[in-house]
Parts: sequence; structure tokens; C-alpha cells
Amino acid sequence: MSDAKTMSNGASGTAEIPLPVFYRQPRPVNAALDAKHSLKAEKGFAFAGNTNSLVVNAIEFPFAMRSYPIVFTASEPRAAIAVLGITDGENLFVSKGGAWAENCYVPAYARRYPFILMEQPGSDELLLCLDPSSGLVVESDERPLFQDGKPSELVQDALAFCREFHGQHLATMEFLRALASHNLLTPNEARVTLNSGQQMTLRGFEIIDEAKFNALPDEVFLDWRRRGWLHLVYCHLMSMANWARLVDLSALRRPATA
Repeated sequence: MSDAKTMSNGASGTAEIPLPVFYRQPRPVNAALDAKHSLKAEKGFAFAGNTNSLVVNAIEFPFAMRSYPIVFTASEPRAAIAVLGITDGENLFVSKGGAWAENCYVPAYARRYPFILMEQPGSDELLLCLDPSSGLVVESDERPLFQDGKPSELVQDALAFCREFHGQHLATMEFLRALASHNLLTPNEARVTLNSGQQMTLRGFEIIDEAKFNALPDEVFLDWRRRGWLHLVYCHLMSMANWARLVDLSALRRPATA
């Protein structure tokens, strides 16, 4: 194999203050600072065009599995990841114009941007923040963040969405801890051949060992059924067929040369 690529794990930033992917300068939404700010009407997803993977929560598995391989980070903190591309810095599902591929599920992680819930230094309180460097927050009264000094419906909806995302993240972490505690996660790699003939290997992720899953004790299997975790395992396993789709999409972007 000529190249070895490591999956991005959905987190980036400086060594001192690591930030979630996309977010460069998140700060709390503020009535004074944001009094004249609006959210762009046409958001688009150009900001996601340079990431080859994104975090997905368990509730998203049935939708994400139709388009992307779903894998798991090999290191802490554990996370479920939708693979969006096979080369670093490329999302095969976002066009040059910033449109997400039609009929493909858009992960909630991308849909919540530029908003996010973040802990404040010295406090466990989660505050609604936004990233003013996103290019999506502009001076306008078209879609205001505040009206008469109070959070607009847009901000209230963003807060509800981020709270739901956070709650689903916590539920997903419980599922991932269960996978790890039963030793079901195993290191894996994906070998792909591009249209040019170049061979690549993607490493740094884990998948569920199907044989070990099938060997779970009956009481564990029944407990997982009550918790709604069984279909998550099956969604993950079926999503593995999407590696071939990524190769096909990559070929469309890089036509073979004669």
C-alpha cells in the first residue's frame, strides 16, 4: 500500500484549549454583543467541506447508516463517527458551493453549527455559545438573535436543539461504554483503491466484532433489547457496506486518466 491515512476523530484545536471541529472562537450568546446580529438565511455547509468524519449520536444511526460507514474512535473520549471521505480534508458529500448531497442525511453536529453548548471555566453550567468567526453570523435584522433585548425564537430553537444534542450525546456515551465493557470493539482498517489506482489504508478506528456480539449472554442480549441498543449494533454493521460508496464518490471527483 502506498499511503496510510488516519481517520480524524471529530476534535481539533490548539494543544492548550482543544475545541470541537469547526469551532474556532466560540463565546456565549450575549444580548449586548449580539443585539444587531442575525443568522444568515442561507447557511449552507461549506464549513464542513474539509472534514472527512463527524460525530453522530446513537439516535442518528438509522439515518446515517444509509449513506456513511459508522465507526468508533479508538481512543478516549469514545465517540461514534460517520465517515464522510477517504482522504484527509475532504468531505465527499459537500459540493464546492456548500450544498450537502441530496437525499443524504446531514449529521446533527453540522446542523447545529454555529451554535453549541459549552461549559464555562470554573462552572459545570452549560451555556449556549456561537462562533462569530463562522461567517454565518452577520449584522442584519433579517433573522435576529435578539428582539427587544430578549432571545429570539431562532435562539430559543437553537438552545433546544443543542440541549437535545447534548442529551443524546450522553445516551450515546452509555451505549459506547457498554460496548467497551463487553470487549466488543476491535481495531479495524479500510483498504481502498482510488480510480487512479492509488491504494490507501484508513486506520485509527474500531468496529464491533460481530462474532463476539453474537456470543453475548442471553441476559445481556435481552437487556440491550430493552434499552433499544440492538438495532444500533445492526445499523453499524450494515453501514459497513458504504465503504464502497465512498470509493465510488471519490472516483467521480477524480476521473481516471488515460
